[in-house]
Amino acid sequence: MMLSGSRRTVLKGIARGLTLAGMGGAAALLVKRADGQVVWQIDAAKCLNSRFGEVGVKACNLCTSECVVSQSAVRAVNEFSKCGRCNICPAYFNVKSAVGRDGLPSEKLCPRDAIARKPIGDADPNDLANNFYEYVIDEKKCDGCGKCVMACKEPAGLGSVQLRVRHDLCVNCNKCAISTSCPKDALVSIGLGEALNPFREGGRAE
Repeated sequence: MMLSGSRRTVLKGIARGLTLAGMGGAAALLVKRADGQVVWQIDAAKCLNSRFGEVGVKACNLCTSECVVSQSAVRAVNEFSKCGRCNICPAYFNVKSAVGRDGLPSEKLCPRDAIARKPIGDADPNDLANNFYEYVIDEKKCDGCGKCVMACKEPAGLGSVQLRVRHDLCVNCNKCAISTSCPKDALVSIGLGEALNPFREGGRAE
């Protein structure tokens, strides 16, 4: 079909305008990224491992296997203000393992032994179950497999352990490989201010 001169001119103008708009948008995005204002982060309300209601399924480990860095930029983080400091923490112990002589599960849950369990204050040797414990995650060992996050969420846990993108490790890919493979679209590009305040209700800043 032949196009008239005026119609061809209009279409060229539209195409040029769209191209410039796309370039402008991309440039603005790159400026924001270069300035550290836009980063990738995990929305806990969407993440399969942490969102309430996802039970009876295996922990999703795509953050571990799909990240472009050799050891995933995603790590498990324990928000101590929400942690119950339980004697038997489902994120630390494999609660399905046999019970030892000390009355505790005999196996740990983390495959990389990245969580340390330390008593808070002086432990009562006659009543160890009455003590409180601090669970600290060694991010150098953690690879973000999500098993502890899945075990910590309600109703078994309090949801204090969540997966977070560590910005000192993330290379801020323009298209995050994890976000492409995430089954719940839980990887989102958000402002740095929100990312630095990750523990918020419903995945949104309070």
